[in-house]
Amino acid sequence: MPKRKAFATVAWTLLWLLAIDFAANVLFAYPRDPRNTQPNAVALYFDYGRSMEGRLRRATRADPAAAAPITQAGWYEPLVATRRPPKPDGVEVTIYGMSHAMRLADALQTESDRYSVRSVGAPGATMNWAYGAYLRDQDKGSSKVAILAVMSSTLPMIVSPAPMDWNTSFALPYTADRFVAGDGGIERLPPPYDSFREYVRTLDDPASWERANAWFARHDPYYDRFLVRETWLDNSTMFRLIRRALAQRRDRALRDGARDGAGFRPDSEAVRVANALIADFARTARANGQVPVIYAVDSMGYGDDLYRVIAGSLQREKVAYLSTHTVIDPQDPTAYLADSHFTDENDRLLARAMAQVIDRAMPSPPRAPRP
Repeated sequence: MPKRKAFATVAWTLLWLLAIDFAANVLFAYPRDPRNTQPNAVALYFDYGRSMEGRLRRATRADPAAAAPITQAGWYEPLVATRRPPKPDGVEVTIYGMSHAMRLADALQTESDRYSVRSVGAPGATMNWAYGAYLRDQDKGSSKVAILAVMSSTLPMIVSPAPMDWNTSFALPYTADRFVAGDGGIERLPPPYDSFREYVRTLDDPASWERANAWFARHDPYYDRFLVRETWLDNSTMFRLIRRALAQRRDRALRDGARDGAGFRPDSEAVRVANALIADFARTARANGQVPVIYAVDSMGYGDDLYRVIAGSLQREKVAYLSTHTVIDPQDPTAYLADSHFTDENDRLLARAMAQVIDRAMPSPPRAPRP
């Protein structure tokens, strides 16, 4: 009798769990329309643990106009640049990076009478994406100055060629170059697809998608098949919550591999790649007749951790830079907006500081000979 009661208790518990799971899926269903970018908070919460593949398939359509807007951002092909109005006798500057860098571009255009700003960006872009964009930019020669952005909170992810592998909160399909630092310099590995059209074709063909995932598994430390690949368990609300918790635990472990209580680990791969990229960027930009500049963005709570691990490369390569901790206190929460960007006023302060950095880095015009 006790065994029968125990079995009945377990059976009823499982039945109720399944009923709750089913009800949550029905009552808080995520919108089917990929262009609906504002689901309610509860639906978004219950969907966070869905596999990256599941979210990408839901967001993607062959027709770009029918797909989620986020699927169009960040692709290398075609590389999209925003060119702001030129200024009389002005100097063109191009900034490559994440949204923080794009906000700086807008502010620099407004605050400077001299610099006309062009920008190339992607949501959440890491430094490896930014340098890959610079290398592919066919129109970069029009700019006298090239600014490459790197941010402390995403420094560990510059070893990843796919935001879908490291950004488990948002389904971002665009890809980036994978750079590997070695004694002989830096090696660049292009991703298996780098345009929306190639991505759709790869996602729709099982064999191609399997090959792409195998490439990511080989080259991306953040790739986790359990988090990326879609299975029938994606249909379970409870399983999605479990996967979300495991993803957050995994993310903390990977971040801890690059940073501890003392700051970023100098011997971590992310730091070695960052320093190798700075050196390669400096040499390449100068060979292109441009002034290289690094924009080091300090995320709230990181202090000057980023600057301390790249300062040696900046000095060795004689690269001009602006590290935001020299202007904005990264420990002050009022310096930032809720979405992690600097306030508008602080962006203007940083723009004025960047203009001064560029002024000092620009070669002086030749002096006219004395009569």
